[in-house]
Amino acid sequence: MTMKSRQRYSNRLAAWFLLSMLSWANEGLEMHSIDAQFISGEKGGLFCLYRPPNEIMHDSECFVLAPPFAEEMNRSRYMCTLFSQEITSQGHGYLSVDPYGTGDSAGDFEDAEWNLWCNDLMTTCEYARSLGYQRISLFGIRLGALLALQVADQIDGLQRLVFWNPVVSGKTTLTQFLRIRIAASLEREEEATTVAQFVEQIDQGKSVQVAGYDISPGLFNGIMSASLEHHLDLIDIPVLWINTLASEERKVPRVEINLEKKWRANGGDITLSTVIGPSFWAAHERSLATDLVSATIDYISGVREVD
Repeated sequence: MTMKSRQRYSNRLAAWFLLSMLSWANEGLEMHSIDAQFISGEKGGLFCLYRPPNEIMHDSECFVLAPPFAEEMNRSRYMCTLFSQEITSQGHGYLSVDPYGTGDSAGDFEDAEWNLWCNDLMTTCEYARSLGYQRISLFGIRLGALLALQVADQIDGLQRLVFWNPVVSGKTTLTQFLRIRIAASLEREEEATTVAQFVEQIDQGKSVQVAGYDISPGLFNGIMSASLEHHLDLIDIPVLWINTLASEERKVPRVEINLEKKWRANGGDITLSTVIGPSFWAAHERSLATDLVSATIDYISGVREVD
């Protein structure tokens, strides 16, 4: 590990522990240890954070995070901390790994590819099994839901999928991401690049830079082709899909309701639910949707049906 990598690792781990201790103090939660290390990935070390239950039982699940994209992951970290604390108090484990080119894992973001991230997620699940878990569940946030769906049928003993505000179309989301750069160009009174020009640049084998992230052709094309609808007839395990809405007046988008109906018509065991809370993945300041965590834990523990 280079000096720079060690410093990043040290800073990240210190921040993680600080957030955890603050949450324990505020919420009165039982303290569970955190194991931070690197596991072997396809192209290098993958930074891993593992929070175990007090004891791994035969019915313990390990919830493996399929992370959101780019800055949305940074803005989701505190919510992930809250979820990990709650889920371990229920006798389950929580495991998150930075995909290649992100966080403290090996590589640079510009070298990341969608298929490589899929392989990293499967590697993480294999690692969870090596820790003693017979049951693995995938916990996908935003674009991470599409990543989880991409590998779900390749993971033995997969128990369930848990999605927070899942992205239903990679193409739509990436187009919105690209518009960030277009808007920035307009603010600087520069000649704005169109989405079509970005696609042309990718087709030429070049990366595109948006908001400080260099997106490679392999990552760009993978996200563009990812869609929830591609998996509606492939998943036969329980799926919890929870959206946070800003107020009771807001409604789930019609396209998502139609997808849920189609998924159910194909035999899917899916629960689509909503809670009131902030869009934590998009907020510049730390935002918490505590009802989202509570509803998820209640569903997993079987306390009640999610509304």
